[in-house]
Amino acid sequence: MCVSWRALWLMGMALTCAQAHADEALSVRIDKLFAAWNRPDSPGAAVLIVRDGQVLHRRGYGQAQLEHAAPITPDTVFHSASVSKQFTAFAVHLLAQDGKLSLDDELRKHVPELQVAGPPITLRHLLHHTSGLRDQWNLLLLAGLRMDDHIGEGDIQSLLFQQRALNFMPGDEELYCNSGYTLLALVVQRVSGQRFAAFMKQRVFDPLGMQHTHVHDDYGTLTPGRASSYNRGREGWRGVALSYSNVGATSVFTTVDDLALWSRNFDDARVGGPAVQAAMLQRGRLNSGREINYASGLVLATFRGQPVIEHGGVDAGFRAHVLRLPRQRLTVLLLGNASDINSGQLTRRAAEAALGDQLPPEAEPTTPTEVALAAKSLQPFVGAFEMRPGFVLTFSADGNRLAVQATGQPKFPLFASADNQFFLKAVEASVSFDAPDAEGSVTTATWRQNGQVLPLHRLTPMATLTADSLQGCTGDYFSDELRTLYRLDWRDGRLMLRYPRGERALSPVAPNRFIAPFPFSAVVLQRAASGGCDALSISNGRVRNLQFQRVKIVPAS
Repeated sequence: MCVSWRALWLMGMALTCAQAHADEALSVRIDKLFAAWNRPDSPGAAVLIVRDGQVLHRRGYGQAQLEHAAPITPDTVFHSASVSKQFTAFAVHLLAQDGKLSLDDELRKHVPELQVAGPPITLRHLLHHTSGLRDQWNLLLLAGLRMDDHIGEGDIQSLLFQQRALNFMPGDEELYCNSGYTLLALVVQRVSGQRFAAFMKQRVFDPLGMQHTHVHDDYGTLTPGRASSYNRGREGWRGVALSYSNVGATSVFTTVDDLALWSRNFDDARVGGPAVQAAMLQRGRLNSGREINYASGLVLATFRGQPVIEHGGVDAGFRAHVLRLPRQRLTVLLLGNASDINSGQLTRRAAEAALGDQLPPEAEPTTPTEVALAAKSLQPFVGAFEMRPGFVLTFSADGNRLAVQATGQPKFPLFASADNQFFLKAVEASVSFDAPDAEGSVTTATWRQNGQVLPLHRLTPMATLTADSLQGCTGDYFSDELRTLYRLDWRDGRLMLRYPRGERALSPVAPNRFIAPFPFSAVVLQRAASGGCDALSISNGRVRNLQFQRVKIVPAS
């Protein structure tokens, strides 16, 4: 019997009876992808698949609010996390089209409070994550805040305005940076004369008919039909607070239906016109001339040999992903509230289910042939190798098996494919060690993952750490850029770094260089001529070389 499908009224489309049968088969395949979350005791996701303006699949899985037994539907409102960035970029391009700003405007033209030194940072740099600015979330964590604290726009702006240094010169590198999009939202507000939320509603959401979408600029505002977020722990699901009021980089609340309207605008350019859509898809370019895959809040990549336009988002337990295959005119939209949802992978699997043999055959994975090595042959590879400041790969041997552990990550076994080459089975990655030096030590290696070729350099082994070796280094250190005090203590044979609301043990990896658990990564002691320390620097991935000066705290009399 033919089952008729209710058209998605927002899009004014209806499926034919024949199409309905085909979509029923697709829905069975999609249901299997989300079966693990399609339970009354689990959070889950809303999924929408659209092709050529027709809805192929539209369904919710799991619960929007476990405590109230409220199931997820396509109408459920989710926090979209970093999917929000493309909306912020769109606003910037609209104002550029209006002639109210230029992408080549120096940031200080609109935000004169910024005090970072170095060459000019432009709005274009912010759009493409090439500004060199330190990331706001990493800075906040280093300042002792927690992500479940209430963090407002003023908190973030004042922290960014206090920064004096950059991670790198603008345009030299690409490094994902939420700070840039927070500042872009501030630029939109100042240029338009409107609150960011009001501008987006007037210029984007209302014209597109996105009636259930808003910029959530006050975390305390109640949103009807909103999903809560959850993290899976050892004892089951636990709610995860999301209590910041920050816009630009995040905080667009929306539904999959509304995201479908947004996606359709990339085809018909009803709002903004073709010029703005073309600008949105313009890749960033580094000072070297190399194009990057990031455009304006969008990643331009390939999947199964086909171009895709996408972006994901992760905040608290929320997961989001927008995936478009322009050649196939297919869009897959996912909004979820379960921390264990791999939204990027699931949208790709859903696209494969929708397109079937219309996609080129997937390349057969090439798993290297494993070879056995003697335990003693692994010893030249054992030790700590630095990939970038603050990110260290530590190689260890257990019998005849080598293992690797990256900073802040679990340990994974490595499998030999040659005398000096190893691969992982957990992810598609490999490492090749260079020839040993005259003393038989391997000092360099190459890590390959996701098409990247990354050099590794051995860190010099550290002599035994003692209280005497740290003479003149323990004590208090202050950062003008964080307005935060740290303390180094030698306690129970370990060097401890105390910061607001926590402390971490430092593990030596080289003279005066240490690694530490999150929110830290690398800590470097800067020796004075006297042999003591006059400063230290902190790096943690999206923050590099944040300086702390040694200070003497005089007790109040």
